[in-house]
Amino acid sequence: MSDEFFCVYCRKPIAGTRKRSARYCGLECRNKVTAARRKEETLKNRNLKEMIVKVHADWLTTFHHELLTWAIPEAGGYQVGLWIGQMTYWFPSMPEGTRLRNTLLRTRSRHSFFSLEPFEPPTVPLIAVYQVRFVHKIPPHPVLSIQDEKWRKWIPYAVPIRPLPFNLRAVPRDLR
Repeated sequence: MSDEFFCVYCRKPIAGTRKRSARYCGLECRNKVTAARRKEETLKNRNLKEMIVKVHADWLTTFHHELLTWAIPEAGGYQVGLWIGQMTYWFPSMPEGTRLRNTLLRTRSRHSFFSLEPFEPPTVPLIAVYQVRFVHKIPPHPVLSIQDEKWRKWIPYAVPIRPLPFNLRAVPRDLR
């Protein structure tokens, strides 16, 4: 049996002076593997939003129809709220000092609500039940009060959102 070990990337023998646990023959191979892994991760994150829209297309169509059914004529947009234990945190959230936010459809918006027409799917950080409220279509876009009980909707996908003013792991599971 041979005592030679081979590089995981280029398949060349690893020098006997290196540790037995070495996986690469040198820095060049290790850097190439790291760069490939980062590139793959970037492409995966870039395509995540497009994949969510494709996979959940039926749910999004139904949700849009339900929103239009529940909305009053003055509504121009909506927000979704997550109960985090002490309060309800509303999405989309725009941190202080930002003027634009990214949408699920890979566009940018300057509003702190999701639009009804054209329909903008909600961008949320957790698969959970969210409270839905509507926003007036005329600036400054105040929140509309609805006489019915609070409307709640389960959103079946999650998108990484940073920064958040709370820890997602701190949200109680029974409240999701």
